[in-house]
Amino acid sequence: MKNHAASTTVISACWNHHDVVQLAQVCSVHGLRIQSRSPDNNTDMASFLRADVYPLAVVVDLACEASSYVLKMASEQKLFTRLHHWLLLVDTDEVPAVLEFLHLPLDSHVSLARGGKDHVLLQDVYHVARGQPLIVTAPRYWQPSTNLPQPPSRINYGGISIRTVTVLAEGTWENFMDFQLRHLNTESKVQYVLMGHIAEMLNFRMDVCLTNTWGYPINGSKCFNGAVGMLQCGGCEIGATGLLFKTERMAVIDYAGETIAFRGAFMFLKPSLSEVSVIYELPFDTSVWITYTVTVAVLTIVLMFTRRVYQHVNPSPGSSPVGWGDTIMDSLAIVCQQDALHSPKNISSRVVFFCMLLLTVFLITSYSATIVSLLQTSSDSINTLSDLMRSPLKLSMIDIFVNETTDPEVTKVFKEKLYTQPFEEAFTTEEVGIEKIRKGLFAFHGLAGSYKIISDTYEDHEKCRFKEIEMFSSLHISFTAKKGSPYIPHIKERTCWLREVGLVDRENRRWFYQKPKCETAEQNFVSVGIQDFYPALVVMAYGAVFSIGMLIMEVLYYRKKEFSSCVPHKIMY
Repeated sequence: MKNHAASTTVISACWNHHDVVQLAQVCSVHGLRIQSRSPDNNTDMASFLRADVYPLAVVVDLACEASSYVLKMASEQKLFTRLHHWLLLVDTDEVPAVLEFLHLPLDSHVSLARGGKDHVLLQDVYHVARGQPLIVTAPRYWQPSTNLPQPPSRINYGGISIRTVTVLAEGTWENFMDFQLRHLNTESKVQYVLMGHIAEMLNFRMDVCLTNTWGYPINGSKCFNGAVGMLQCGGCEIGATGLLFKTERMAVIDYAGETIAFRGAFMFLKPSLSEVSVIYELPFDTSVWITYTVTVAVLTIVLMFTRRVYQHVNPSPGSSPVGWGDTIMDSLAIVCQQDALHSPKNISSRVVFFCMLLLTVFLITSYSATIVSLLQTSSDSINTLSDLMRSPLKLSMIDIFVNETTDPEVTKVFKEKLYTQPFEEAFTTEEVGIEKIRKGLFAFHGLAGSYKIISDTYEDHEKCRFKEIEMFSSLHISFTAKKGSPYIPHIKERTCWLREVGLVDRENRRWFYQKPKCETAEQNFVSVGIQDFYPALVVMAYGAVFSIGMLIMEVLYYRKKEFSSCVPHKIMY
């Protein structure tokens, strides 16, 4: 028993006191503690064979009358576990008949020991599944003072049928007739195929059980629904579909080996610059605007100076002098490419006019060309989850997630962007979510199966704008099994082997669609919408309101002036 790292041995035998003391002395030399109990019909097995963490060795002498009762009670109380190492002492070549009626799970450790002249003959006994015949391994021989020989492998399940649960893809449950691989989503297909490889290696058949959801707690019940519920309460033994690690699930099912990385991400089309910023502010840097304003101001002053000099040298009777207001309005007219109110009459003023016009033409030409380019440019400002939260994009996701992370950014996404919407809008199918992405300003958190929908329905220029941002990092999905299932160690071992030899990667590349690629870098024609020139409409609206206000003020001013001129003067005597 020392080979199994058991530090305590419980002996159930009808030996005399001298034999027990002699055995205790030998065990103490090897660092083993022993407890000796005589088998009887009143023995409470669970009380002294409890093993929650550390292995426990149990030796039973089947020559004792009450030994059969001890074994039956151990089977009823499920004490043939991975932590209990049973050594049954026999004195004949025949397998005890009582073992046929016990449930010795595949992962149990029960060995028959029969003494010889200079060796001990050992044989393991177990059941591949409940109701299956007892398996007795070939004998192996052990001599004292040597290590125990390795037990034979148990990876041949003999072609038994094991109930296996998988999850149908969205939309196939209502119209389901006959199970086929196409009824599964991409993640479930990979998991099902990998479990098929394991079934071939372990020689068992999958008796497929179908459900339409992954598994969530049912209000008012201890059972879950979906795949988790079928493993917990529905009689299924293993899961051929991948499930994410969730705290509430760990208490009712066991995870049996990670397989593929979870590929969920927020998918969206990069918005145009006009959708996330005011493009009319982008063409020129602030320094350009300052330089242009200062230059126009200087030219306005020079224009005013040349006009005053001209009027001083060539006075015109009856004409009013040009003031600062007229000159400023003329400069603004040139900047806006409008006709000036006062045309220049001298060469010096015309030179100033020409310089101002030339400067304005260059500026407006460059500005207009840049605006046209910006109208066809996508924004690269959304690169992180925080950027996505600050953007005007509306969010939704496929209905397989429950927020369990402590990441404040992820929690903020759920609380501020998802839970504030109606459930049908916040959590939807991949088909609906991908179609909403095409309409713009929308991000959908989908799985790798979304890539196929995008590849089949999106135009190339839309694929060039496609972008994704991961919300969860380092997530993997795993095979699952019924709590305490005896098949878990073998499934974990085989899953690890599949990863090591590259079969997981091969099936991954075979079934998963890759991220859509932009085949051409050419920009297609882009239609200009209201959003693109909305700031210009706002400026025009403010200008209209301001001009109407000024018109009303002018009318009131001149009405008051006319009224004042019509009032008769008081005659003084």
